[in-house]
Formats: sequence, C-alpha cells, structure tokens
Amino acid sequence: MTLMGGIFNRSPKNESNYIEELSKDVESLRFGPAPSTPNKISQATNNSFMSICSNSPGSSPKRNKVIFNKENTAPSTPSRHSMIPQLYTTPKTVTHQQFRSPGRIGREFYKKANSPKTKRLVTVCQMYFLDYYCDLFDYVISRRDRIKQVEEILDGLPFQERSLQWNNYVGRERAFLRKKRTKPRNKDFHIVTQVGQGGYGQVFLAKKKDTKEICALKVLNKKLLTRTDETRHVLTERDILTNTRSEWLVKLFYAFQDTDNVYMAMEFVPGGDFRTLLNNAGYLIPQHARFYVSEMFAAVNSLHQLGYTHRDLKPENFLIDAKGHIKLTDFGLAAGSISTDRIESMKMRLNLVKDLEYRPTERTMRERQEQYRSLRARDIHYANSIVGSPDYMALEVLEGKPYDYTVDYWSLGCMLFEALVGYTPFSGGSSDETYANLKSWKAVLKRPRYENGRYVFSDRTWQLITRLIATPDERLRTFKQVMAMPYFSDVNWDNLRERVPPFTPQLDNEEDAGYFDDFTCEDDMAKYKDVIAKRERDEKIAQSSIKADQKSFVGFTFKHRDNPGTNSGNILSPILLNGRSQGNDSEFGRWNEPFGTLY
Repeated sequence: MTLMGGIFNRSPKNESNYIEELSKDVESLRFGPAPSTPNKISQATNNSFMSICSNSPGSSPKRNKVIFNKENTAPSTPSRHSMIPQLYTTPKTVTHQQFRSPGRIGREFYKKANSPKTKRLVTVCQMYFLDYYCDLFDYVISRRDRIKQVEEILDGLPFQERSLQWNNYVGRERAFLRKKRTKPRNKDFHIVTQVGQGGYGQVFLAKKKDTKEICALKVLNKKLLTRTDETRHVLTERDILTNTRSEWLVKLFYAFQDTDNVYMAMEFVPGGDFRTLLNNAGYLIPQHARFYVSEMFAAVNSLHQLGYTHRDLKPENFLIDAKGHIKLTDFGLAAGSISTDRIESMKMRLNLVKDLEYRPTERTMRERQEQYRSLRARDIHYANSIVGSPDYMALEVLEGKPYDYTVDYWSLGCMLFEALVGYTPFSGGSSDETYANLKSWKAVLKRPRYENGRYVFSDRTWQLITRLIATPDERLRTFKQVMAMPYFSDVNWDNLRERVPPFTPQLDNEEDAGYFDDFTCEDDMAKYKDVIAKRERDEKIAQSSIKADQKSFVGFTFKHRDNPGTNSGNILSPILLNGRSQGNDSEFGRWNEPFGTLY
C-alpha cells in the first residue's frame, strides 16, 4: 500500500537527482568558525563535489594557503577541498622511528581491571546492551507482524476509513515508543503503607499509578549506603533480581534513582514471612515442616544456579505468597563478604568464649522451648539487632574462614530443627550462651527427646539434619544429594508449587498488608528500636560529612519487560475489534473519535 510505504519507508528517488542533492549537501558543509570574508570561500573554486572526486589522477585541486604564527588572529576557514583527501598520491615511506611503542601497562591497571567494582560494571554494561538490542529486535519483528495484520484488516475497509484507522495505528505505535523511553520515577508510585524498616531505608507497599501494579518499594539513602560501605550489597541485590526468572525468587519490577535515594520496586509477597508463621504456630508437625523445607531448598538452589550464595539465611528471608508457597528474598549479602561491622562483632563474641571452660547446661526440650521464647520476648529486637544472631550462620562464616555455597545448607538445617521443636539447635538463655554453644557445636547438637524418653525426630529427619549441620567435608555438597536423602523420599520435586500448602493467607484484597508489622503501632515499632536509633545517628553524620556516591549507581535503572505500560499487544486491539465488526456503525464510531485509539 502506498500509504504505508510513504510513512515507514523513503519515497523512491531518481538516482541522478539523488546525486545532485548529495553534491549540494556536501558543498554546503562548513567546518570551524564562520569566515570573516564570505567571498573568499566562493572564490576558491566552482567545482562540485562530484567533479572533484572524478579528477584525473594527475590533477589535484588547488588549496588555500594557511598562514601560521599569527598571534591573536582567528585562522581562516579551510576550503572544502582541503577536507577531502588527495587521491593517487605517492605513498610516503614510513620509518620505524615514527612509531612509538606504548609503555608497559602497570600493575595498578591490572589491579583496577580485576577489582570487583570494575568486573561488575563490565557485567552490567554487557547485560544492558544485550537487553537493549534484544528488546529492540523483538520490537522490530513484532512491528512488522503488526503492519501485516493492519494491512490485511484495512484492505477490506473504504478508503476514508482506511486512512483514519492507519493514522490511529501509527499514533499508537508512537505512544508505545514514548512509553518505552520513559524512566520510572518516585512520583510514579502511590504509597499505600509501610511494611518494612531497615538501617538504610524503608519498604513501602505501593501502587504504580499508570499500570496499577502492586509492589514493595524499597527506598535506600545513598549517603548512608556510602558511609557504611553497603553500596556493593545493594548493587548485588539489584543484579540478582534483574537476572532471575525463577518462581522461587522475588522478582524486580523497576529500579531507579534520584540524587538522594535509590529505589527498587519488587514483587509484593502478601503472606508475611516464615518467622511470623513460626511465632504463631510455635512449631510445625513433620508433614508441614517437610513441605516448607523442601520449598526452601528449591528456592536456595535457584539462587545457587545463578552463581550466588545467600550467606545469611534465616526465617525472615522466606516470604509466603498469596497461594501459600515460599519465595526467597533479601539478597544484600549474597556476594562478596558479610558486612564488616557485623562479622567483626560476631568474631569478637566468639573470641570471648573460646578460652572458657565449656560446661553445657542440660535442659529438657520443654525448658529449651520456654527459654527460647522468653529470650525472643525479652529481647524484642533480637532478630533485627545491629549485631545479628548467629543462630543460623555457619561457623566457618563467623570465624572468617574460607567457605562455599554449602553454608546455606547449614542454615536450612537449623531452620528445619527449629520448625520441628520450636527452638534453634544452639540457642541459649542469653546471646553469650548462644555463642558459646556455637563454638562447641559438636557437643551441643543433640537429638531432642520428649519427657518419656522418645526421640522427637525420626531417624531420617535426624540423618538429614546431621548432614546439613556438619563440617564442610561431611556436609551435603549438591542439591541432587539433598533430593536423594530418605527424608525427601515422599516429595515430588517436579510439582512442588502444585501441592496444597498447609497455610494459605486470608487476604481482603491485593493491597492487604495485614501479615506485616503495623508501623503505626508502638509495640511493633519497638522491634526496630536499635535499627532506627542507629539510622538516626548515621543520618546526622552523613548529612554533614558524606557526599552521596553517584558514580557507583551507573546502570542501576531497570524496567521489567512484562510491565503493562509497554505491552505491545494493546496497539492492535482497537483495529482488530473494528475489523471484526465492520457492519456495526456504533462499534466503528467507538474508535472513530479523534483520540479514541491513542489512550
């Protein structure tokens, strides 16, 4: 169709006319400042560009003389002939002395090139261009398909209607491209309520205004991240979230920044975390514990397949979605080393007890359950404290020794133990006793008994726990080995998410945040006492002495491909509907309004 060809393609031109126009375009070019005497340029020569290029080998165009060494005098503009290289000239002899060999690359260059920061920037750059061009090619291919569909539909319409519908389609394509180019901003989101609090920012339940997407919007202060050297952890979390396609890991919808903060709009998982479930239940029956632990292993394996180790697994990191299944979140410590302040404080605590004579106190299972509950009730910010709890962290991590991804298996073994009996394997009456128990973990790790002497754990359950909470050499090494354990013999790993969960969240609507802490309640806010106090101190220092690090967040912006705002499937819907009801005047009139198909 001529109409379509005129819009998406150049109109065909005569070759001779095209050459003349090209010659005029080139002749009109000027380089450098405008000449003081315009007549000089026009008097230089009257030859056209094409005639210059077709000169005989022996001839060469005349050149204007350039006068050098005149101070405070603007140089004259060179003629267009001097900008064209001479053809068929005798090549000059090049001597070896004319080339200077580059100096040897110093050690500092290799150190910088191999630094984690540089490697991350290289990876981010590669991913950016791969995503950009894959998205561009997808768009070009899909647009060609849309054009074919439009042509087929419009061929059966009268000319006047055909022209109107084509213009409407082009308008929708333009609007679609404009939306693809826009970057998300803070003002694009409506804040519903706060659902989380951290040392560097908050987490809000939010809704994107244009697409109505519900998300958990994490807001982090750049100055605080710079001061505490936590920037790399945020970048790691962003990189993991952008690379994951797993149903076991929380997805990232948008990532963006301004001068003060960085923002990550993530999938909102409304059922709360596994810690809340344990607090309410006390402990789980074996069938329910097996359900959740098998899903936890599947989630952690999805992270390992991306090449990351979580390193800081605990019940708070596992969320329960609207259908009752597990999703893993909080990947801030999943690369590099654990937070320096936190690891150093834990090592100091371990060193304080290493020389003490260890005499463990024998307690019954009921006594340890009451002790653990009272500890968490007495120290209400136990799990949210700055120092952190070693209840789930492998000993080699705390001691700063080399470790691998199997440290996550240690953490899962501790969580399975707690889910079945209501306390962690190394918990004590105080945090100091917990550190002492962890230091002598082989003596402390015992199979719990009921008051009548019967074991709480079955043989296969205890076998799994002792293969998870073990030295690196004796620990399970692969997910395949985990699946082959007798404890999971009744689990079908191929359809984990198709099973009926023990608990399904009761939600009023998609904005229901009832399974999270109420930040308008004083009792809930007391859990974050240390975190909030530390943040207030850091903010005062950062405001006066720290400058926000802007360079480290290059390439931070991200938009997921499936966002409704850039869904190309909506472009053709009005035209397709119109094509199916050509005889219905009212239906056609619906799309016949001036802006009816643009919005």
